Amino acid sequence: MHDTFLNERIYNVLLKLCEENFISRLNKITVIVNPDSHISGSSLYEYFKERNSDLAGDWTEIAVEKQNVGKMNAVIKSIEGEAPDD
Repeated sequence: MHDTFLNERIYNVLLKLCEENFISRLNKITVIVNPDSHISGSSLYEYFKERNSDLAGDWTEIAVEKQNVGKMNAVIKSIEGEAPDD
């Protein structure tokens, strides 16, 4: 249950960061979570997919690093993306 909540929080922060920085497509995401977390690149990808988000897709590389950041915390270490073509 905790990982579901953390997935949601990561997703929402990524949406906000993309909106603020005019990113329409995520190419690479690096997130740091606690070693006890079950968060993975595939779980984050599935979270985007379940929400029909066009930000992430099979082109998106999602890396998850495990460090002591607290059980319910995550650090978005980096995001790389593209701006809209308009």
